[in-house]
Amino acid sequence: MKKLTYLLLALFLLAGSTAMAQTGVRFGFKAGYSLAMQYGIDPADETFTVETSNRNGIAGGILIYFPITQSVGIQQELLYAMKGSGQDVSVTEDGIPVNTVSEYKLNYFDMPILVRYKFVNIKNISIYGQTGIALSLLLNGDYDIVSTVEVPGVGPIVTNESGDMKGLDIFDYSFLYGFGVDFDLLGKNLFFEARMTIGWNTLAMPNVENADPVPLRNQNYVFTTGMYF
Repeated sequence: MKKLTYLLLALFLLAGSTAMAQTGVRFGFKAGYSLAMQYGIDPADETFTVETSNRNGIAGGILIYFPITQSVGIQQELLYAMKGSGQDVSVTEDGIPVNTVSEYKLNYFDMPILVRYKFVNIKNISIYGQTGIALSLLLNGDYDIVSTVEVPGVGPIVTNESGDMKGLDIFDYSFLYGFGVDFDLLGKNLFFEARMTIGWNTLAMPNVENADPVPLRNQNYVFTTGMYF
């Protein structure tokens, strides 16, 4: 996995070095905050409830922007992004309450390609929208699951399971959309972007022993700042 990551990074930098020789093509970097979550669990009946919590993380990497016209261009990126979620599931089985709290931490290498459209240009400030798709490679991840069973006459029985994500699908696919602001400050060309990523690959997330995997999809909001060279 590391060799593949380094190879993709080298190819990206090589393409960037060649592209920067072209007029208008820009190379840059970005970094910021990732608010990650996962979706896909729906209550089955009145006894089945789910509460989802977010994972706070970071995202960042490098990009190349290829202008097509003054308003339209293509942006290609290589990003590191933290994803995952917390899932608190409560269900009653044969009159016995069962609560399962799962924490999933996933770290991805994202390769988005987006179309950018600049719709506002005032002096040295530009506002643009962006949309596109991304292929993601799972770098690593882990999980922690705590299950509590309230047995009548006995009390709560608590079990804890943890491990890595080696059996999870290595690939994820996403749709992205958002906006950005491009501006000059102190002689530097800077930008800010806010983006939502919606995964469409259903992942079989780990569950308690002898239970079916949890079908979830990745989703996150990413807020980054960066600079062009």
